[in-house]
Amino acid sequence: MAISLKLTKPTLVKSLLAQYGLRPSKGLGQNFLINEHHLQQIVAAADVQPNDVVIEIGPGLGVLTQELALVAARVIAIEKDQRLEPLLAETLEHCSQVELLFEDALQVDYQQLVCGATSSKVVANLPYYITTPLIMRLLEQGVAWRSLVLLVQKEVAERMTATPGSKEYGLLGVMIQCRYRVEVVSQIPATAFYPAPKVASTVVKLVASTEVDDGNSQSWLWQVLRSAFGQRRKTLLNALSSKLKLPKEEISTVLTNLGLEIGVRGENLTPEQFIDLANGLAKGM
Repeated sequence: MAISLKLTKPTLVKSLLAQYGLRPSKGLGQNFLINEHHLQQIVAAADVQPNDVVIEIGPGLGVLTQELALVAARVIAIEKDQRLEPLLAETLEHCSQVELLFEDALQVDYQQLVCGATSSKVVANLPYYITTPLIMRLLEQGVAWRSLVLLVQKEVAERMTATPGSKEYGLLGVMIQCRYRVEVVSQIPATAFYPAPKVASTVVKLVASTEVDDGNSQSWLWQVLRSAFGQRRKTLLNALSSKLKLPKEEISTVLTNLGLEIGVRGENLTPEQFIDLANGLAKGM
């Protein structure tokens, strides 16, 4: 399959939008990637294989979708803006592996979507206005993603890669790092998009970690993490006792067994320590 429409050409992008009477929606956070170099960086990072089922969220005009469809067994592109349907029908005309879903990505059942797939990946230029809740949903649905390559705003990337004790360190970063190795692929300037956003962007790759085996259900780990970061001013002991309704004595014992101080706060624990904490609490229940 050859790519007939080169959607990294700004003149073509503007012409196509005009042809269909469309303007990028600020409300939907539409900033279309129009830089070939940065597009290929994302494609290379995704490392799509012939057996991969790839989820793309916010395909926009189809610039990334076209590239993914050259290799993947199947590309499921989720787009909320139904105005783009006729335009995408043209730009993806020859992409038989692509399935377009015009739905809200925050409401999609991803487990059902990739059911039966031997290798599932996410590759997406995420709409900035829903980046954090969308990543949370992708993590919490229980899908064993092999990798996720995400184009996000720089501030979100900093939270995703933050280390314990830093001001950026919080629920998002810990949830990700409990399951994935996080790599910063590249920085992308605002000029690489049309229209240009007001924030800097970063491509981040999450690779499923084979080193982390938490021994307990993922949903319990998420409960522990949400409780720990729900009230940042509270000590971990008080936060967990309040949210999980567990006896303080039981929590204190687990903290002590892990070599942690009773007054420690959630933002001071590493992802590995949170996994050990969740395991310890689960055994006492």
